[in-house]
Amino acid sequence: MIAEDYYLEASVLGALLNAGLTPDAVDVLNTLPGDAFVTPFYNKLFAEIKRQATQRKMIDALLVADAMGTENGTFANVMETCKAVPSSANLKGYAKALNEKFVIRSFAKLMESSYDQITMAHNHEQALENIQKFTSQVMALGRPGDEVIPVHIDELLGAYAEVLERRVTNGEESDTLKTGIADLDEITGGMNDEDFVVVAARPGMGKTEFALKVAEGVASSERVMGEQRIRRGVLIFTMEMSNQQVIERQIAGAANMPVSSLRKPSRMDDIDWGKISMGIQRLMGLDVWMVDAANLTIEQIRAIAERHKRRYPGLSLILVDYLGLIKKPRAERNDLAIAVISGGLKTMAKELKTPVLSLSQLSREVEKRTNKRPVNADLRDGGSIEQDADSIIMLYRDAVYNENSPAAPYGEIIVTKNRFGTLGTVYQEFRNGHFHDTDQAEAARICTTKPAAGHHQNRRDF
Repeated sequence: MIAEDYYLEASVLGALLNAGLTPDAVDVLNTLPGDAFVTPFYNKLFAEIKRQATQRKMIDALLVADAMGTENGTFANVMETCKAVPSSANLKGYAKALNEKFVIRSFAKLMESSYDQITMAHNHEQALENIQKFTSQVMALGRPGDEVIPVHIDELLGAYAEVLERRVTNGEESDTLKTGIADLDEITGGMNDEDFVVVAARPGMGKTEFALKVAEGVASSERVMGEQRIRRGVLIFTMEMSNQQVIERQIAGAANMPVSSLRKPSRMDDIDWGKISMGIQRLMGLDVWMVDAANLTIEQIRAIAERHKRRYPGLSLILVDYLGLIKKPRAERNDLAIAVISGGLKTMAKELKTPVLSLSQLSREVEKRTNKRPVNADLRDGGSIEQDADSIIMLYRDAVYNENSPAAPYGEIIVTKNRFGTLGTVYQEFRNGHFHDTDQAEAARICTTKPAAGHHQNRRDF
């Protein structure tokens, strides 16, 4: 083995150990075969990195070195490999070069072994069969460098015990993202790393308020990464409102005050100002980032999210407000354009290992029904949305249609699709424009012992 190949292998591994589980690292782990590493130690090191990335959802040099053991200076060799890389930013370039050398080396070996099999065959039928075998093996070697390599089930089963052990040690919540609404998490089981969640409702039902409540709940929690606990991060694409409007709503929610009060600060008393101060303190330090840009394409959203994830690995939720404002690609029909967007959001969640929560509007057809509680069929051009989403959550407030209804004080969070859990309804008190926990049994009794929807009188917007 020449020195150049040795340093190339070290550069790939060093970049993985230094950069962590970035989107580039995921691509490399999924496409680079372990056999590309000729050095036995590096071959084992790559296997351990891949195992921890799969099971722990992270790459940490110290944990990898610890797992490799201390015999024959192994721990020190792992840590030394971290220093061998010229630039972690060139990970994919190093991996591409290493894979090309692997292909050339494999082809040379294949030619050498196949030559004797073909020329020394007992008869021409056997020779032709060996030629066909050689051709098939050459075709397999010529796979694109970015083609994902299938993983055998034994490799997954062998490491699953660690997943169970982590769930016992860290609690069941270690593998799912909680919304901060306990009754909702009980139904859904929380959000998985690759989930695409859609929150849909008619205007005035509180979609943005609900999304910001979830965002605060996520950002107020911690994520277990190896031996460390880090604050979870949220990235919000505010495509409908400005950053200032979103912050105004967040402060109002944290202070449990109507948004209208913040727009008339001269009328606030000392108690109100105290609530505002406490609300701001509650939000300060949360790992929440906002992108204030309208008319972004799905490709632009993905690029921004990917760069952010690379810089802040603790990113745990991407919030898009809302799906209908993402710039539509050219398509023959609107539903086909929506299909590209919903598919793109699902792909982004899967590739970034970060759940995506997107708000969506419902069709006006809801207004024509007596029972106005929404169903999946009410999603606007929503065939693809319903298909791509792992979970669909509908919001309904009877007060929007009848402010004198006994159910007017409540908001209903209706889970209408859930790939990994059950369906059901969670009730929240809707006070001062914000969702609050309430007695589920009492709210259910009030909201279900009346006609499904009230009269169209005294309608008001919230």
